[in-house]
Amino acid sequence: MIHIPNMLMIGASGRNTGKTEFACRLIRREAGIRCVTAVKITTIRERGGSCPRGGAGCGVCSALKGGYEILEEKTGGEAKDTQRMKRAGACRVYWIRSFRDHLAAALADFLSRIQPGECVICESNSARLAVEPGAFIVVREKEGGPTKSSCTEVLDLADRIVSFDGRTWDLQPDRCVFLNGRWFVPALATAAILAGGKSSRMGADKSLLPVRGRPLISHVADAVRPLADELIVGGDRSRFAFLECRVVPDEQPDQGPLMGILSCLEAASHDRVLVVACDMPRLPAGIIPRMMRDARRFHAVIPVSADGTPEPLFAVYTKGFISAARSALAAGKRRVLDALDQPACTHRHIAIPEGFPLENINTPEDYRRIAGDDSI
Repeated sequence: MIHIPNMLMIGASGRNTGKTEFACRLIRREAGIRCVTAVKITTIRERGGSCPRGGAGCGVCSALKGGYEILEEKTGGEAKDTQRMKRAGACRVYWIRSFRDHLAAALADFLSRIQPGECVICESNSARLAVEPGAFIVVREKEGGPTKSSCTEVLDLADRIVSFDGRTWDLQPDRCVFLNGRWFVPALATAAILAGGKSSRMGADKSLLPVRGRPLISHVADAVRPLADELIVGGDRSRFAFLECRVVPDEQPDQGPLMGILSCLEAASHDRVLVVACDMPRLPAGIIPRMMRDARRFHAVIPVSADGTPEPLFAVYTKGFISAARSALAAGKRRVLDALDQPACTHRHIAIPEGFPLENINTPEDYRRIAGDDSI
C-alpha cells in the first residue's frame, strides 16, 4: 500500500454523480492558495478487458502498449473530466491508464513528477486498493441506483459516502480541508473532547492553560474539528461557552473519564464518537480514518503505544459501548479498561505509527514543553 496523505481520492458509484464537479470546486478553492495537481486513474484488470471509462468498444485502453501510460492534459476544454479539472485551475492534470499489476509502478512514476507533499486531487475507485490517501470519499446518487463493480470493492474503505441529489451534495466541498500537507474529510461521527478532570497533578485546570495566547482546549478543538461532523465537549457548561459548541456535563460528577465518555456517547448525534482528552493538542491524525472505519465493526477502537500501553482517552467508541460502560460503573469500576473487559464489549487495538507518540500534559514541566512548541 502506497501512503499519500496529501492526496484526496474521490470515487463514484456510477456516472452523473457530481464527482468531477465536486473535484473542480475543490481545485478552484485550493488553486487560489497553492499549486494543485489533479489526476484521473483508470485501471484495467487484464489485457483485452473493457475500459471502465469508455466501456466496451472504447478502444483507448485496449491500445495501451506497456503496463501503464501517463498523459498530461494540456487544454482546458469542457468535455473531458481532465479538461474540466484543468479549467478549474489545476497546475497540472494527468490521466493514468494502468493494468492493475502495474499500478504501483504507475503511481511511483506519477509521484516523481510532482513535488513532495503537493496538494493532489484524484478521481478513481480502484486505485484505492493500492493507495492509502489522506482521505477517500465516494459520491453516489441520493436515490440509489446500480453501483459499478469498481466502486463496490472499495466502498468499505470510504471515509465518507457523499450523496448527490442532482444539484448539490450532503457534504459540501468546503468541508474537505488540506492542512499541514494532509487531506481531512469529516467523518459522519462526533468528536468529543473530555475536559471534566480535576488536573490534580498539574495544580490548575489543564484545559484553560494558555498556549500561544489561547486556552489549550482551543488548540485541541482546532485539531479535531476537521475530523468529524459534530464537536462536543464533556465538562462544565460555564467554563467552555467560548468554544461555541455543545457542552455535555457528566451524568454523575466526579466519576472519572469513563463517566465522561458515557455522557458524551449518550449526547452524541452520531453512532461513532472520537474521544480526545483536553490535553492532547497534537494527534497522530494519520490513524484516525482507520480508527473510524474499524469502529463500524467494533464497539471501541483503542490505539496502543509502542510500549504496548492502550490509550483509551484517544479512541473511537460507538453507542454500543454504552451498555458496557454502565455495567462497569454500576459495579463500582471507574476505569475505561474495566468497561472494555465487559463480556458484551467488542474492541480492537491498533498500533500508533512510529514517530507519532501521543503527548499530553500532566505536570508543569509537560506544560512548559508544549507551550514552547511552535508547531501547535
